[in-house]
This record gives sequence, C-alpha cells and structure tokens, in this order.
Amino acid sequence: MMKPVAVLSDNERFPLIDDLGFLKELRQDSCAPAFNFGSGDRLTSEKLAQINAYAGRVQAQQFWRQGSQPDWLPDFLSWCRATVPAYRSHSCDFLQLPSLRREQIAGRPWKYVSDECNPDEMLVYNTSGSTGAPMDVLFDAVSQAAWIVQLEAILAADGISLEGGQERVSICLVCNQESTLTYASLSTYLRGAGVLKINLNPADWRKPEDRSDYLQKYDPEILTGDPFTFLTLAEMKPPIRPKALVSSAMTLHDGLRRRLEKQFGCPVYDIYSLTECRMIAVARQAGIYRLIRPDLYVEILHSDKDEAMPDGERGEITVTGGINPFLPLIRYRTGDYGCLRYENAVPHLFDLSGRAPVVFVGSDGSFINNVDISRAMCEFMLAGFKLHQCRDRSLEFVGWGSAAAADIRRVLTHIFGKDCRLEVKIEAADNGESKKVSYSSEFTEADIKT
Repeated sequence: MMKPVAVLSDNERFPLIDDLGFLKELRQDSCAPAFNFGSGDRLTSEKLAQINAYAGRVQAQQFWRQGSQPDWLPDFLSWCRATVPAYRSHSCDFLQLPSLRREQIAGRPWKYVSDECNPDEMLVYNTSGSTGAPMDVLFDAVSQAAWIVQLEAILAADGISLEGGQERVSICLVCNQESTLTYASLSTYLRGAGVLKINLNPADWRKPEDRSDYLQKYDPEILTGDPFTFLTLAEMKPPIRPKALVSSAMTLHDGLRRRLEKQFGCPVYDIYSLTECRMIAVARQAGIYRLIRPDLYVEILHSDKDEAMPDGERGEITVTGGINPFLPLIRYRTGDYGCLRYENAVPHLFDLSGRAPVVFVGSDGSFINNVDISRAMCEFMLAGFKLHQCRDRSLEFVGWGSAAAADIRRVLTHIFGKDCRLEVKIEAADNGESKKVSYSSEFTEADIKT
C-alpha cells in the first residue's frame, strides 16, 4: 500500500518564521485571488546557512578564465562519480565525458539523485510548460530557494537590492494562463517577505478589477513573468512602481521591453533559464546574455558530437554543475543554441536561439498561451505532438500515440473557442517523431500591440 502524502501545515512550511500573520493577510485580503496551492520554503537553520553561503559565492561573480575550467569542477565530478548512480561509470576526463539530454533524465530521474539525498526533503516540479514534453524535476529546499539568490545577483549589477522583511511583498510571479498553481508564500531568506504567484485570468478573481487593486495594495518590489503576461499586465495599467520586471520562458523583444520600461519606470531584464538548473544568464539588450552563475559551467558543444566548439563559434549550450543534489548536471544539453564570448573577463552568450514566443490566436481574437496547450495535452497518451496555426486561424494538430482524435479536438476547441477550425491526426509513435513537441504559427509578435 502506498504511503499517503502528508499535507504540511504552515508552521512546517516555514519553520523559522514565528509570526505568520502577514501570510494570512495576503491570503484573506478582500481583493485576493482564489489561491489554489500551499507553498513554503521549508528552510531550517542549517539550510538557511547553506543559502547564505551560496549567496556569497554568487555575489562574488568569480568566473572561470577563458580557455580554462572552473576550479570547483574536479571535486564536483568526483562527488558525482561517488554518489550519483548515472555517473558512476564516468571515469574519463571531463572533455571526454558524454553529454546528457533531457529525455535521459525524464525517463529515469532517480538515477540522477545523489545517494546522500534524504527522500523526505525531495520537492517535485513538473515542467509541462512552454517548451516541450512533460518532465518531473527534483529539488531540495536549498536549490529551490536559490533562485532568489540568483535574482539578487542580476539586480545587484544595476545597484538594485531587495528590501525584504515582514509586512511587504518582495516578489510576485505573474502568469496569464487558463489555469496554473497560485499561492501566497513567504521567504525565510528575505526575512519573512511575501512571495506571490498570481494568474491574471479574471476567472481566478472575484472581480476583474481586484487584480489591479491587489497589486496596488501590496506593490511588489519585483515582478517576474513571460513577455505575453507582461503585455497583459501593461494593458491593465495597475498603479504600481516595481524596482524591476524580470521576463523569462520566452525571448523578450525590444519593442515590448521599451514599452514596459517606459510604463513602469524600471529596468526590464530578459532571463535565460531552465527548470532543470534555474537561471543561467541575463540580458539588458537584445542578443547579449551575461552569465550570472559561477557555479554553473557553460560550454558550447557541436550539435552532433560531444566536442566543444572553438571560442566564439555557434553550437548547443551545455551546462555542468549547480547546487541541486537531486539533479546534479554533467554536460547537460539545453536544446538551445548560441556562441560564448568573454567581455571584461565575464562569459556572455550571443545570438541565443532559445524559446522564441509562438503567437496563437483564439477564434475570438484573443492570445492563447501555449503553456495551456502543453498542460492540456498531458492528459493524453502521446509521445509527442506538433501544432501549427495558419494565418486564417485554422489549426493543424499531429500527435504520436494512442489518443482519440475526438478527445484532442474537444480539448483544443475548449482552448481556442468553439468556432475554431481544426484538423487532428493521430499517428503511431514509432515513426521517428516520438518525444517531440513543436509549436508554430503564421502569426508573429507584430500582430500583437506593443
């Protein structure tokens, strides 16, 4: 019999925060959305000390020298070989090690967990989002909370800091989806400051105007989201003055960046990140991403061979390191492409080809977030699928697996509207296209007002 999953109390979620009054206020405010998830950082004194130590290393911004490898790499590789099942056979030098791909982890995530991990501390995040097939990524409390440290490193370069402290919201993660997890939480690392995740979909709120009223009342220091969510936020015109906006998940283009900077009076950052390792690099101007993680070694590998490309030449972005014992990475191919160059001894990614926005339009003319499509497809036995939208708003769907075309049609019609024109094909999953997810559209960002 399976052991039932225990539901944590707020005191268990925040063992170092004695006064949870502000958390209750955030949840029970008359303008609050219908939060649907309980979240907490679960940081003990020992784990908080680890986060503070990690913050010192990240803030130092001491990267490896051009043409060399990080000083920490030999010890990291030795630890992986000694404690991580998937890496025990890795006896050769680093440059001869095989690269790692997403499907290898997705198929056997337990093989990438260090023997030193305590299963009771495991956190699971599902990546059924904008970029591909579902994948469960395992974390612990320290590696989960580390994203705030990485965010601070981005802001510090421009002299921006998070005030934190009780009775104020430091970070608000903003979404615009049909459905997603939403919560009010606190950050132990930020001394009890509020951390929100909200969905701008009016269905999540008592009244549409509550969205702006709630944001105005708690006026977060930083807002994070994706480009299309920030476009929706801009059109709402909430009377807030954040210190910065941080965009991720999709490439942020300059037209929208300029609009956001002018409207909200703050810098707008474009983050290159992966759920598997969190933040990697940041851009303040199009096409130039500064690395922000001295603990994450970045290589550029040949697309077909496990060989590093010469300095400045284009290839697949590959990462090694991180601080997550539930998923230490060795030569993990991100699926994104670019080239690596050094400016003032700091590595930068140029010509990044990653998660470009795909613009889908519903039958009523509204924007459709492909995150909603990915999540809807999770219920079906599909090895992969592709969806294309033509300029006349008609849709072409091809899936590989055993799902019923009528069921796919039902779900996509719900998302795009009852008047959408839709062609659905289901094919066998053994034709070389399995485990692929592809979105394409004849609409572009130019079709959306910026």
